[in-house]
Amino acid sequence: MNILIENAIINQGNHYLNQHIHYVKGKEMNLSLHHWGGGTFSQNDFFSKHYEVYYILSGEGTFMFNKQDYPIISGDLFLLKPYAECQLIDKSNLTMLFFTFEPFSLMETRELMDLFDRIENIEHFEHFLLNNQFNVGLLWKEMLLQSSQQTLFTKEITQSLAYTLVQIIMQHFYQQIVGIERDELKETKVLESNEIIYNAKLFIHDNLDKHLKLSDVADHLHVSHRHLSRLFTQHIDVTFTQYVRSEKINKAAILLATTDLPIKIVAQQVGFDTVHYFSSVFKKVMDIPPGEFRSRLQAD
Repeated sequence: MNILIENAIINQGNHYLNQHIHYVKGKEMNLSLHHWGGGTFSQNDFFSKHYEVYYILSGEGTFMFNKQDYPIISGDLFLLKPYAECQLIDKSNLTMLFFTFEPFSLMETRELMDLFDRIENIEHFEHFLLNNQFNVGLLWKEMLLQSSQQTLFTKEITQSLAYTLVQIIMQHFYQQIVGIERDELKETKVLESNEIIYNAKLFIHDNLDKHLKLSDVADHLHVSHRHLSRLFTQHIDVTFTQYVRSEKINKAAILLATTDLPIKIVAQQVGFDTVHYFSSVFKKVMDIPPGEFRSRLQAD
């Protein structure tokens, strides 16, 4: 779906906007607007010391950032960070609208400045691309139409439309940034969780001859007992106690199969005080007593 605007309307509207709409100012948002532009693009290289917002009216093309291609079509909206370098390639009948801006800080707009600080801190992104933003295109078209009419109410209407347009665009990008941060936080938490589980397994494996308690492992890893218990359930799908018991019996089975150690010594090496208790747990896990387990292996 293309949004069609005559070039004359684009030029007249942007001429008015560049004369009269130099900022959008409100309780939550204060932005300096440096330039409004648009039309058919022959430009290939893009670089600005300010933020730039582009909306694709019609056609298609490909933006190249850091040697990666990002196809764009009508309805796409994207934000370029300051000093981001990119190229527009493979463009076909591409018509775009854009404005450049920078936020300025007031006590009332600390949340806005925090938003742009967060944008700057997302190192892997020089741009933010949103698809199918036709509501933005329709609102932008209406603003250009009103700007080109030069009536008694043009300035008041255009100021209101500009503020609403920019506010909606900032809201869209805010939601995307929150989503990126949420995904990164999830990924970080997953990595941290995997590392905790990995180190917990190592510690358990190295201490199977001891009476291992959840608190021992948690204290060793400097995490809370409850958190470690939850990680075992979530990542291994067994409780801490079930995992330790399984590892002890697995090691015992290996010792019974590969050594001639008495069952009493095997029991001690996997942290059991008595042969009776060891045999009871072994049979519960393996469905066979340890002595019979060894006998069958030797018979085979």
